[in-house]
Amino acid sequence: LFLEKTVALYCEGRLKFEDPPFLLACYYLSVAGGFACLVLCVWLSMYASICSHSFGVRLLTRYVRLPIPGEEQLDALNARLGDFEAQGNNMLHVPFTGDQQAWH
Repeated sequence: LFLEKTVALYCEGRLKFEDPPFLLACYYLSVAGGFACLVLCVWLSMYASICSHSFGVRLLTRYVRLPIPGEEQLDALNARLGDFEAQGNNMLHVPFTGDQQAWH
């Protein structure tokens, strides 16, 4: 709204009342300074928004994502038939039955 009124004032160049020229000069300078500050604030806020979004994307892609395991790591986690057979009598054990029902 301020930008629109400022541009309209500078494009049309008229005021309703006739004022002394030195007051008009001060008024035009203050309006131009406010216009420049507002444009600078909008530009810097857009720059800050772009920077924060790019940093958020960087966080999501680099620092937060877990590393993908390699083939050796996956092979180390696989269960082997020998490990299952090494259990002996516990292969056919029914869960939650027997003597050990306490939490450890």
